[in-house]
Amino acid sequence: MEFDFDETNNDQKLDHLKKAFLKLADDKTVRESFPEIARSADLLREHEPTADDDDNEIDFLNLYCAVHGAGSKYSPLERDHLDQKKGYFNHPGGISPLLKAEHFIRPDSIVADLGAGNGLQGLLFQYLYPHQRTIQIELSADMIRIGRQFQEILDIPTQKVEWINEDIMNISLDDIDFLYLYRPSRPMEKGIALYHNISRKLHARKKSLTIFSIADCLRDYLNSSYSVFYSDGHLTCFERQAN
Repeated sequence: MEFDFDETNNDQKLDHLKKAFLKLADDKTVRESFPEIARSADLLREHEPTADDDDNEIDFLNLYCAVHGAGSKYSPLERDHLDQKKGYFNHPGGISPLLKAEHFIRPDSIVADLGAGNGLQGLLFQYLYPHQRTIQIELSADMIRIGRQFQEILDIPTQKVEWINEDIMNISLDDIDFLYLYRPSRPMEKGIALYHNISRKLHARKKSLTIFSIADCLRDYLNSSYSVFYSDGHLTCFERQAN
């Protein structure tokens, strides 16, 4: 059964996101380190007064993609590790999951992003819907450095975000309430082992859980205790009730 998302306040959330992106783009260090972010923000401001809604949306999404892609840097050792696991590099998960998560992230929630990149999605979940803790798991130490910088610029308290520089196969999923992931690896060879690893951990849980999976990689590995309540070809949402 498909969940009926309430979209009545999406314009307000989009405006909040735009303010976040522009706040990041206006930071002196960000502008110097990531000129693409600065250019995208300047174009958005330049076009906004006269552009139509479609063009404004394109400028907004270009800025989002520029911020999301900031960094994408892995050491040779990290890159080799990612290649062995058939891992994907930093793909933007999109705005839709951010808007739809409102119904599932509560003030006491623990949210995790597996393969967080520079952590933008997790930071935006925290920015839009303040909650107990966001756990960002990322293999690249440099991407985490950039994410911490973004967190400080967005005035998100230090204790609200936990950064873990680790392979996602080594992370416990016991305590989280909301899991976000963009397909972390190709479903082949060691990539399949990764999905079996994740599914075993998810099946062993006792707590309820909501999963937002982008370019879904989990459906073939989760048992019937997890049910799909929404899918649009990009975002697939699962839920499981507490045992």
